[in-house]
This record gives sequence, structure tokens and C-alpha cells, in this order.
Amino acid sequence: MSDSTVALAEPKSMFGKYHFLLRRLHSLSGIIPIGLFVCVHLFTNAQMILNTLFGPNPATGESYFQHEVNFIHSMPALEIIEYTLWASIAFHAVLGFVYIFNSKWNTTHYKYEANYRYTLQRLTGIIAIIFIFFHIATLRWRWDIGGFWYTPFWAHGGYTVDNWEKIGMGELGHVPMSLPYTAYALQFHWLIIVFYIVGAGAAIFHWANGLWTAAITWGLTITPTSQKRWGGVCWALGIFLTLAMAAALIGAMTFNFKAMTPDQKAVFSRTVPQKQVERFLGTGVPKEKLEIEINEIGH
Repeated sequence: MSDSTVALAEPKSMFGKYHFLLRRLHSLSGIIPIGLFVCVHLFTNAQMILNTLFGPNPATGESYFQHEVNFIHSMPALEIIEYTLWASIAFHAVLGFVYIFNSKWNTTHYKYEANYRYTLQRLTGIIAIIFIFFHIATLRWRWDIGGFWYTPFWAHGGYTVDNWEKIGMGELGHVPMSLPYTAYALQFHWLIIVFYIVGAGAAIFHWANGLWTAAITWGLTITPTSQKRWGGVCWALGIFLTLAMAAALIGAMTFNFKAMTPDQKAVFSRTVPQKQVERFLGTGVPKEKLEIEINEIGH
């Protein structure tokens, strides 16, 4: 029985005459905008382990991870890239859920590898979209979830944005805080690191396995031999991205907050709760003794 038999689990009548086009747009949106972003994002985050292995970049005094973050934020077309990515994720997720709820989970009828891969593709897709949402909500929108998952946001230009207040930080405005805050987010509670392992792992499998099925969808691998060879390439890509994920998580979990520069400690102490200041830096670093200019404006 051919691997392509898996496709029969979905009704051919879905979206009528647009089924062929939507299938390929769904495949393409997952491969290029989203898949490319996942690869770049994981490679960037993997730089965090370099701080653990070698310390700060001697040329800049900042972490290698901070250098990559600065490069991304300096891109002139960053907003266009973000909007394109958002649109691609929304399209891919919505259409993916339509396929999920109109498909048969047929592993009990055809117990061979491709059908289990088919089911895992849908399960990991659900996990991945939940992971992406909360990843963005906590790191970008600064949601405080349950009092144990929150990351302060240190923006460019000398401001920390928290609860819609703008607080001037004087000469500390350009202190590199990307690595400390990312490490803070992951070390805050053990549930967070578990969530990232499961969520990022699901996203990696979903993309690597989707890359394999996309080749079938586009008619690039139509024989069992070509599918097997391409499957090996996809497995290699998946393993490489998993190693990048592991490097990022290890780098974040091994970050030593007490080794931060005095300026980093000052910013960190001003922007996280006092209880967490004592947890990560030790006692004796009260906020009220920090010489930081504070100017607040209303909502």
C-alpha cells in the first residue's frame, strides 16, 4: 500500500474546486515563511549556549545571542516580515484546523508508519500553535500567566514597557538584556522549560514531517525510493533543529545571573519583582538603593 494512501482519509469534496489550490497554499505557507522563520529563530536562540561555553563576545562585550538579536531588530523590512509571518501563521493554522476537523484519524484501520505520522502531524500542529501563541503572549505582549510565567520587556531606546507605563532608565537605556531576560523567563518555573521542550519539539516535528509530505503534495517524490531518500533528509533537518533547540535551552538554563555586569544587574533589579531579584542575585540588592532616574507617564 502506497504512502499516498494516507491522503484518502480526507474528503475530496472539501472546498470543492479550490481544494487543489488551498492544499498547495497551505503546504507552501508552512514550508517557506513559517518554516524558514523556525529555522532562523532556533539558530539565533542556539547562540545562547555560546555564552555558557565561551562567555561574552570579546569584540563587543555582549553575548553572541545579543548580537543576533540586534541584527534582527536592525533589519529595515522587519515590520513587513512580521506581518507576512503573522498572515502565514494565521492562514496555515486556520486551514490546518479545518483539515483536522474534517479528517479521519485512521491509525486503527491502517497500522503502518505513514498513518501514524499523519496523526502525529495533526497533534503536533495543535501543540505548536498553542505553543506559538503563549510564547508570543509572554515574551512580546508580556502576559503574566498564573504569577509564574512573566518576562519583562526591555525595549530599544532606554525604556522598559510594563503595564503601559514608560519609565526612563537614564544611562542604562542600551544595556544588553536579551540573554538575561530570556534566561529569566525559562528559569522562572520548571513548568515553563517543560512547555518549551514539548512545544518547540512539536513545532520541529511538524515542520520536518510536513516538509516530507509537501514533496508528495507537489509531486516531487512520487516513488517509494524517492520518498525514503527525502525522508532521510527531513529526519536530518529535524535532528539538527532539535540540537539547536537543546543548545538554546541549555544556554538559557545555565546562565549565571550573578555574573552579569553591574549595569545589567541594575536594570534587572529595577524591572523584576524584588522576590525574584533576591532569588537570582541574592539578598542585598534592594530597588530603592539603585540610582536610576524614573519618569512615569500615564496610560
